[in-house]
Amino acid sequence: MNGQHQSNTPPRLRNDLEFQPVEYQGRRALLVSDRFGLIKNPVMLQGEALEVLVLIDGRREIRDIQLEFLRNRGYSLEGTSLVNEILQTFHQLGLLDTPEIRSMKQKMIEDYLALAVREPALAGGAYPADPEELKQFLDQILEMEKLPPEVEKAQSKEKPVVLISPHIDFKRGCRLYSRAYHCLTGRKYRRVILLGTGHAVENGIVSLTSKNFLTPLGLVNTEKDLVESLRRAAPGLISPDDFAHRNEHSIEFQLLFLQRTLGPDFTLVPILSGLFDPWLRTAGRASEIPGLQEFLKILAGAACQPDTLTVAGVDLCHIGLKFGHQQPASELREAAAEFDRKLIETLLRWEPENFWKLFQNGGERFNVCGFSSLALLLEIARVKRGIFLGYEMVDEPATRSAVSFASLVFF
Repeated sequence: MNGQHQSNTPPRLRNDLEFQPVEYQGRRALLVSDRFGLIKNPVMLQGEALEVLVLIDGRREIRDIQLEFLRNRGYSLEGTSLVNEILQTFHQLGLLDTPEIRSMKQKMIEDYLALAVREPALAGGAYPADPEELKQFLDQILEMEKLPPEVEKAQSKEKPVVLISPHIDFKRGCRLYSRAYHCLTGRKYRRVILLGTGHAVENGIVSLTSKNFLTPLGLVNTEKDLVESLRRAAPGLISPDDFAHRNEHSIEFQLLFLQRTLGPDFTLVPILSGLFDPWLRTAGRASEIPGLQEFLKILAGAACQPDTLTVAGVDLCHIGLKFGHQQPASELREAAAEFDRKLIETLLRWEPENFWKLFQNGGERFNVCGFSSLALLLEIARVKRGIFLGYEMVDEPATRSAVSFASLVFF
């Protein structure tokens, strides 16, 4: 990424970058990262770099960017060279969509697709890579909370069939991870259907993988026949590859707790859900999305079999400047908490149509990243009763944002 930027074509930003508004030393800034990992560490942009960034739209040539920058700066003679330096820096950092970047991304995708095993993406960062250290780490979380008497009573008669757990980082979500997975201690299941939020799902609304999953705690085999049946059931809605699974934490975090509580003797059905937004106004629930019915029928058949557990690793509202709102989270917190309360009630009553209506009636503004996974869950599982385990909303002061999440168990 050290070559010169081609000045004969309009510069274009990569479409897979993530921008987080932050404040640094009292000044407005953007923290830039990417899901491919081509940018090894997030890049912070401030000042003139931000001014140039907003002018890169894929249509303006470099000369046009220079002129607009000069207008905004009062026609300083230093402006032209400064724009060139900033664009060259963007190129070196890997922020621009260039043939070199596209080639690197394609090779990364091809290398991943050739693998038979999905290796842990976050070991050594989000959690310990050493197996014994990881066991202690997970046990400390599991021991934080005790089961409510209501859950203990229900467990004396039957096993949980559905679990909803956060996928936020372990430090902030530890108490609700503890409450969720405490419900599984000492239980055994033959199969786990794991629904995760697909933060990087493209070219489809669901991403499937036949890869087995490796963590520091060992290998979990994927139920390949079932995955392939699901893939054939909705060809127009399934992503053509499984690259979205490469760095996705919403499944990886759940899998660690599943291995620790259930042991090694279960097979996995890993499903990442992308955006259902295109059908939000035309459908009344997930089962009304055209082409998804056979997929849901097969998945429901598996979910309702004995010794099958379905887990949804989801977070709820994402509010504040980081998530595209004009107001800070402090001004949205009360409304978001009220929306979450209604959402949780529809889950406890297992009402897929009312759940969908919440988002049709303005709920999409709260950026619930678990919407699609929960919509699928409500279509495939059969439950008798649900028990609320807890709810939290945590702040991110640097971005004036907040994220909420909850834990629930169903029998």
